[in-house]
Amino acid sequence: MIEPIQQIIKDEKDGEDSLLVGLLASASVGIMDAGCYVTRGKVFASSQTGNLLYLGIDISNGDFSQILKYTFPVLLFVVGIVVGTHFHLHDQSKGWRRRPALCEVCLIIFASLLPLSWNALANPIFGLVCGLQAITFRRIHRIPLATVYLNGNLREAVERFVKYIHLKDNEDMYRFLLSVSLVITFLLFVIIGAFFSKFMGHFVTLLAAGLLLIDFIVILSTKKK
Repeated sequence: MIEPIQQIIKDEKDGEDSLLVGLLASASVGIMDAGCYVTRGKVFASSQTGNLLYLGIDISNGDFSQILKYTFPVLLFVVGIVVGTHFHLHDQSKGWRRRPALCEVCLIIFASLLPLSWNALANPIFGLVCGLQAITFRRIHRIPLATVYLNGNLREAVERFVKYIHLKDNEDMYRFLLSVSLVITFLLFVIIGAFFSKFMGHFVTLLAAGLLLIDFIVILSTKKK
């Protein structure tokens, strides 16, 4: 257990894909998901599976009034993936993430300031942000790990832990610790987002913008070094 932890600390020297950057990104998604669900009509920012689930259930019940409500966040999530891929393909430098990260911050602030009567626009924008983040922050210590999707990280954590029990390979424990830390962070900030939404209302998602702004600063400082 000690050696994998020491290796994680050592690998934190590369701030651009450090665990700190990943945790902040995952925390921001947790707050966005909680904020959108609690204050903006039970629509998920990152969990497009959940949005499609609600859409399918409504259609099966003969309720077609919610089609646009759940479809547009999914479509804008796809657009976010396209835009993030564009950033990556057209900027091969090590600091390519700083531009999409700054775009995410600006989009979150804009969407957070929209009144509740504009949920039809705000929710898709949050979906766009999460799609963009799915490309921008998808590696921790050069390992493919998502800061947007929970299921993949949970599967990775359980799989690596079982392998460690059988094989005693520190690499499996290393990956387990990275994965489980993202899962726990996401859950923790869903709780925090839901709690603070009682006091901040739909403005709670501004906290997500603040977390991503810190990420931007970390990436920027890494680029300068």
